[in-house]
Amino acid sequence: MNTSRTTVLIALVGLVIASSATVAAVTTQHFAIDSTEAFSSGELEGTAVHSDGSVRLGASMKRTEIENVPIAYSVAERGNQVYVGTGTSGMIYRFEGKKLKKKYATGELLVASLTFGSDGALYAGTLPNGRIFKIDPRTGKIKRFSKPKGAKHIWSLLYDSKRGRLIAGTGPEGAIFAINPTGAAEVLHKGDASHVMSLAGDGKGTIYAGTSDSALVMKIASGGEVTVVHDFPGNEVTAIDYYDGQLAVAANEFKIKPGTRFKTPAPVAPVPASPAARRKGVASPAARGKGAPPRPGKGQLWRVSKDGRVERLLDRQDTHFTSVQWAADGTIFAGGGAQGQVFQVQPDASYSIWADVEERQVLGLALRAKTPVFVTGDGAAIYWVERGRPPKPVWTSDSLDTGFGSKWGRLTWRGDGKLAFQTRSGNTEEPDDTWSLWSKKLKQPGRVASPPGRFAQVRAFFPRDESAELRAVELYYLPQNQRARISTIEGSPPPPKPGKPARKPPAPSTSLDLTWDVDNPDSDALRFRLSYQQEGQPVWRPMFLEDHVVNEPKYTWETGSIPDGYYVVKVEVSDEEANPENLTLRSEALSEPILIDNHPPRIEKLRFRNGRVQGQVVDSLGPIARIQVSIDAGVWRDIFPKDLLLDSRSEAFELELGDLPGNSHIVAIRAFDAAGNQANQEITVKTRK
Repeated sequence: MNTSRTTVLIALVGLVIASSATVAAVTTQHFAIDSTEAFSSGELEGTAVHSDGSVRLGASMKRTEIENVPIAYSVAERGNQVYVGTGTSGMIYRFEGKKLKKKYATGELLVASLTFGSDGALYAGTLPNGRIFKIDPRTGKIKRFSKPKGAKHIWSLLYDSKRGRLIAGTGPEGAIFAINPTGAAEVLHKGDASHVMSLAGDGKGTIYAGTSDSALVMKIASGGEVTVVHDFPGNEVTAIDYYDGQLAVAANEFKIKPGTRFKTPAPVAPVPASPAARRKGVASPAARGKGAPPRPGKGQLWRVSKDGRVERLLDRQDTHFTSVQWAADGTIFAGGGAQGQVFQVQPDASYSIWADVEERQVLGLALRAKTPVFVTGDGAAIYWVERGRPPKPVWTSDSLDTGFGSKWGRLTWRGDGKLAFQTRSGNTEEPDDTWSLWSKKLKQPGRVASPPGRFAQVRAFFPRDESAELRAVELYYLPQNQRARISTIEGSPPPPKPGKPARKPPAPSTSLDLTWDVDNPDSDALRFRLSYQQEGQPVWRPMFLEDHVVNEPKYTWETGSIPDGYYVVKVEVSDEEANPENLTLRSEALSEPILIDNHPPRIEKLRFRNGRVQGQVVDSLGPIARIQVSIDAGVWRDIFPKDLLLDSRSEAFELELGDLPGNSHIVAIRAFDAAGNQANQEITVKTRK
């Protein structure tokens, strides 16, 4: 579930503001699903999301699960036969007449590539041992055909009919091999790349290769000359396809730890076919270290035209592309590796999400087959496309999160055709048995019949009419009001820590800055009321009149008119400015006792006796924070009380003057209490007779 992909708009009830002033009251809200991103976060069944932000009829397709197989990775077609290479047991299946049969066992971990030769043989490239198998579909025989030296991963295969040879793109040394009919392999090209992930050819002897770690597309001419077509963004060209002088290129960026990128892929366990599970996404086996956690990449789809112009057609930050294929009309299909989607991209770069399946990875496309198919990973399945319009086209939204239990209002939409809608609701992020049943169909905008809840889903039923189109859906709701809470009420400046008087006593002030923390779950506009009570008294007194409105979690309290002492402050919070009286919620909190001390201490019994200056500092509240002395207007320096501790409201001190030049001296004493209030007194002393 990803509600950030759904635009949440706020409706202001009974209030229209023509200026740019901030509006405090928020009540009725609504989800507005009206963009490609918002629609594509939902589920598509016989429908397609287009780049203009609309949903229309899509392809009609059916699914066959490949039981007990976690990944279907490669696909090849000829006539009415389609072969599927799988992992992690390295089996090859045949799909014919809408039936899937287990046909060939390679004994390897993964069949990463399949291609047909001009003689009708099927070639299969595998990993982790870098073996190539040759299969005769007529006799059903399979044999080891070739093992290119140094290759551990046969990522891609291409049959060069011009020269009657098999081309293999391999890793981890990034070599391209040419393999003759006897199975002997020679290096056709070896550059700096770690892996050659994809191959394509023009049928006339020219070969194109996509690489990683640098995302290069190389061109190997029929005469053997090697040039770079383009250095694409990212770090892997995962798939390429050639058609009518043009290339379609899938370039991806994966974030992989150094040294772990191209180890043998760990077996991929099947995952439940739930929207949340399949939307987390994984990278291709090449882009995963052994045992590495699934991670999606970022993908771009490019077109290289006949004249060499390189154009970016599609840029996705939420998925990488695993496969590409041209259609005869010049459109390009691209399989996504994170959200189980197939993109259909038009020559003008407009696109649609043509298919949206249960599994997370669309790994192989064979859409030019007599029966168009594609295969998936993270739960292996084969999908085939049927002729005609889908029988029951439906779009279903993602789970929409209001944040709190909510009452549903109206459901409205914009579109064409006889659309009908249903809703359901619940209190878990993923719909389960605790959710309500789907409501009766709404054929006209109206009030939602689903019971109150935190989450909701909307689904739209389309007529089998190609003119039907959905452009926007709006679901109104009233979230249950949430109570704001106050905590940590403090007055500033705080008293010094015991035993650690401030270097510079605070300036005395009768103003006290009060602050407090607020937990405001639904972000309502808030109003605060403050009152105080002297410790031990039963009466609460308001700090200000009712017509004074405090909306921020702070207030400056003028304490000059109240006696010194310890006071408790009470803060009440109310959301009355955002809700009617019958829905308004209030709460309050009390501070710890706060010292109010606006009066200075007193210096008493100051005298000079036996060469010592003696005295006592007394405060009504205390503690005494600092005592200092200055002799003859000299530098002020600290002195300690007799017990060496500044910890009470009465502190006696005694200072030995020692030998001083001259007979008479002025000794000044100043003292500070914890609130910074200051007392001063002087005495004239004669040190010599």
